[in-house]
Amino acid sequence: MSLLVVSLYLPHTIHFNLDDPSLVEKVLSVPILSRSPSTASQPYDAPAQAPTGSTTQLLANSSVTSSAVPTPIPNFIQSLASRVTSTHNTPPASPPPLTADVEDFFFKLSTPPSVASHSAPNLDSVSGIPGSNSATSIEFERNFRSIYARSLKKAAKAAAAASAGKNSQVSTTSSNLSNGISNLTITNIPEHTISEDSSAISSPTSSSMSNALLTPAIVTHPRSRASSPPPAKHLVTPRSKSIPNVPSLRVAPKKVQEPRKPSQLDAASVFKSAPWSVVKYHKGNGGLRNAIMRAEAEGTFSKKRWIGTLGMPTDALERDTKMAIERVLLADYQDAPVFVSDSTLEGHYTHYCKDILWPTFHYQIPDHPKSKAYEDHSWVHYHALNTAFADVVVANYTPGDTIWVHDYHLLLVPGLVREKIPDAKIGFFLHIAFPSSEVYRCLPTRKLLLRGMLGADVIGFQSREYARHFRQTVQVVLGIPPNRDDTIDYDGRRIAVVDMAIGIDPVSLRLASEDPDVKRWRQMLRERWPDKKMIVGRDKLDQFRGVRHKMLGYERFLKSYPEYKDKAIFIQVCLTNIASQDLESEVSDIVTRINASTHVVSEPPVVFLHQDIAFEQYLALLYEADVFVVTSLREGMNLTCHEYIFCQRETSKGPLILSEFTGSAAILGDKCLLVNPWDRVEVGEAFHKALSMPEEEREERYKKLYSEVTTNTCAHWVRLFLNKLDKTWEEQHQKNLKVH
Repeated sequence: MSLLVVSLYLPHTIHFNLDDPSLVEKVLSVPILSRSPSTASQPYDAPAQAPTGSTTQLLANSSVTSSAVPTPIPNFIQSLASRVTSTHNTPPASPPPLTADVEDFFFKLSTPPSVASHSAPNLDSVSGIPGSNSATSIEFERNFRSIYARSLKKAAKAAAAASAGKNSQVSTTSSNLSNGISNLTITNIPEHTISEDSSAISSPTSSSMSNALLTPAIVTHPRSRASSPPPAKHLVTPRSKSIPNVPSLRVAPKKVQEPRKPSQLDAASVFKSAPWSVVKYHKGNGGLRNAIMRAEAEGTFSKKRWIGTLGMPTDALERDTKMAIERVLLADYQDAPVFVSDSTLEGHYTHYCKDILWPTFHYQIPDHPKSKAYEDHSWVHYHALNTAFADVVVANYTPGDTIWVHDYHLLLVPGLVREKIPDAKIGFFLHIAFPSSEVYRCLPTRKLLLRGMLGADVIGFQSREYARHFRQTVQVVLGIPPNRDDTIDYDGRRIAVVDMAIGIDPVSLRLASEDPDVKRWRQMLRERWPDKKMIVGRDKLDQFRGVRHKMLGYERFLKSYPEYKDKAIFIQVCLTNIASQDLESEVSDIVTRINASTHVVSEPPVVFLHQDIAFEQYLALLYEADVFVVTSLREGMNLTCHEYIFCQRETSKGPLILSEFTGSAAILGDKCLLVNPWDRVEVGEAFHKALSMPEEEREERYKKLYSEVTTNTCAHWVRLFLNKLDKTWEEQHQKNLKVH
């Protein structure tokens, strides 16, 4: 008997290795991946094994050392070399470098503000730079070249933009200068100045330096052929109007487009002969991956099989290549891949999930669900992908297996599997919020989604509020009232609706915190702001994370308590994602306004980083923070604040400011400082209370928070859900036997 874990993405994906360097040059004209997995992926021969034993034993066992931490990711240049060539793959001797996109920030850490200079130094030698004799001059030296090169690049782009339309010769000169700088960064900058974790490598808006460095590496996947237009067979062709074939005085004649010449190199032929390797996939639900890995290490289940997509376009892959990938993943990694067309994957995720379900489940109804494109395009792809998943689940199912489906991407899968395997043991867990019935009922496909979820024996949610909303929605939309024990009777079965919040993996987090890089970054933070209270936030910059509300609350706090402008520093990290330009501009304006209010230009109250940072830097911030702030407007479960609580055990045991609209608020309760993000006065006062909280109260609150986080772990969550699923299915099975 096995546990079949069903989620949108597998924990592994595929990288194609192009051995012939001349082939790389040809492939540049061939479509390549538009959604590649993280460049931090590392090829390896076997899945990493987590330390065995219970969480309690491992936390109490001081003999567990950092040797159990997975092998550090190699340098980006090394990784790039392993993808382009199969030889000369010698790792660099230098320690793991800084992440390229956070160099500006950690340049400030390593160089005192009084010695910061904008003069043009010598690229061949940094010994003469002011402050190079400080304790952190090594960090400065390691990153100086890429910092300066990027500054030159920005200056060249600004000069080109300023002269656009005025002088074509100047524009050409600026372009040549830009290209020259790109060449300079490739040939003259040391390899160790570029990190594999850099978001600049994967960001579509990165500088030409990053793009030039990335060019050989991104040819590890075929590019998606889907531009996500509505499928032709589902579109209603508009009635054509008869246009007389006469010259028009108002409309210029259309230029006849010449047919495109076929590519000299076919993508399918490239990836047919190119060798490939299995790598970890770092996108998707990291909390779920950690939970399954930890539960397996503790012996909660003996066998598992993961079902999901590779997270990459596959139309360019031939059938034989797909079959070979499937065989290796099944045999070596217990992964069963689901292959769908690029248009289906793109339409399902980008359009239906992100444009329809995600906003609606977070209490914001988009304006376009009623459009023809929504009805004929997005839903078709969503249904097609769920059907493909159900077929793979049925193909991998053996009697006695447990099927566990995850998240809003696959709401139809439980019902589709139930149609083919009526007596299967099926569980479903929704990791995001579930809205009230008044919001959910606006979805045109509301009944189909609910019936799909009701195909499970147990339906789990992050909080009691979300579970209550689901039961009410089933009653309002389907007319099925819940039972007194909060179960639902549907299609001759009794379905349990439960709330079980996912947790973190304290064991892996503790082992990761022992990394020397984490300690190095912690020391650097302490040296940079030795006498200031450090406030930290880390969110995605989207409309639901409440970053704008957080900044407005902090601005109100500084206006009410101006003395903290010199006593506190607020470091807000916003992960790179497709953010609204209006939101990004508004947040930047607020940060600029706050920083302009101080009389010390070199010491701004807010350090705003809209970029990814390395995991070691993230942990260092969690350890050294005096206060952590989460002001999400709606969120299923914020595990970042749980990790902050765990990391604070060795430091200041700082308070947590938490939005009452997150699932974490239902778990942590009044032990943290709960706030309404829309009330900037309340948020501002929470900042003051957190910074001025007496030590006795702070330690008392922290003791309860730490107990909650280390008790309700991710492994505990897996055990609870699977036990509830076994019990519910067994009761239903016995009931069916009595009936027959």
